[in-house]
Amino acid sequence: MAVNQPQASAAAQGALPVESSALRKIMWFGIAEVVGLAVGWVVGVQLTQGVFSALVPLGQNPNPTPAEVASVMGPLFRAMALVVPAVMAAELASLLLLLWAFRELARVDRDRFSIPSIFTILMLVGLGVLALGAVPFMMSIPDLISQVPPGSNATLPLPLINAMGSFVTYSAFLALGGLLSLVGVIGGVILGLWRVGARYGETVIKVGAIFTIIPILNVVAPILVLVGAHDALARLKAPSA
Repeated sequence: MAVNQPQASAAAQGALPVESSALRKIMWFGIAEVVGLAVGWVVGVQLTQGVFSALVPLGQNPNPTPAEVASVMGPLFRAMALVVPAVMAAELASLLLLLWAFRELARVDRDRFSIPSIFTILMLVGLGVLALGAVPFMMSIPDLISQVPPGSNATLPLPLINAMGSFVTYSAFLALGGLLSLVGVIGGVILGLWRVGARYGETVIKVGAIFTIIPILNVVAPILVLVGAHDALARLKAPSA
């Protein structure tokens, strides 16, 4: 599908280099997301194996104490806490590429891409809040488990109350970060990519935008975005565009 006349006119006026640069960044966004998903699957499998390995010694004890459970599960939660910053950093890097692309496209089509740029920033903030809550959240779980008194106890010991307070605080960070990220992904990533697909007549990008938020299908979303952005860039630079 050829680029429409307003787009061709804009390119003739010097918008072509800006649009080409934006589409290349969207392609790199797709590549970064594909790599991130692949690494996430590998890490997920490793952590799942770690969970089952940690449960084996617990299964050999018919009545483990909370302290014993915390001792066995503690290294696993600490490992998960160490993974979080790396995962968040990779996601932030890919989103920065997408934000940069939206801001470039806003220079030639402000009505379409100024709002997605704002909401993508909101998603970046949400991921930052998630990271601030996720690391101490993971680290606090073993401490919370270890403070549970063995047997029945009508009163909660002070250390357990303090641990529960910290757990609730970190959970609030996760809830806030999750909400900001959800709003950001809808108003930023999905809406922005949908409008990229609409501008360049790429249904593949539109489908990838919708798949972004659907479990399992989100695995193929960045591939669709990458393919669609590549085709849009090739057509934009073609002499007949």
